[in-house]
Amino acid sequence: MSVPLTGNYKICNVHYDSNQVFDLQVGGHNPVLPIIGRRNAKFKSSQTEIFWTLQVVGDASPEFKGYKVVRLINVKTGTYAQPKEETPSIGEHVVGAPGIVDWLLAPTKTIGQYSIQTPDGEFACALLSRMDYTPVQLEPVDDEDPTQIWKFCPI
Repeated sequence: MSVPLTGNYKICNVHYDSNQVFDLQVGGHNPVLPIIGRRNAKFKSSQTEIFWTLQVVGDASPEFKGYKVVRLINVKTGTYAQPKEETPSIGEHVVGAPGIVDWLLAPTKTIGQYSIQTPDGEFACALLSRMDYTPVQLEPVDDEDPTQIWKFCPI
């Protein structure tokens, strides 16, 4: 299964009927901002913090056949989605920050749905609640966990 092309998207968590989007919580002067889940319906077209550029860097190593190496860049701020700490761990929050960070984009069994994983394939971005402002966090990869499955909705 192929991955989306390089372009601008809203990233929607499929577990919550695409109503929860990958949102960079903007405000203040901190260069490191949390990425949270927010209800899609609450946004106006001018609120670009929910828009992400998916940059496809290339194919992943042979052990991750069919996966792509990608970068997620926030359209509003130009920051990259990344684990908060240099060494990813369970429960760690995902943030937007200036450093360039690669992810694995792993197709799931359902066409058009993906897991966003750390480069070693150990952790995936998960949204554990439909409540607004729930942080996107890293959890051990589980192909059956719907909180780890995302779709890319063109903008």
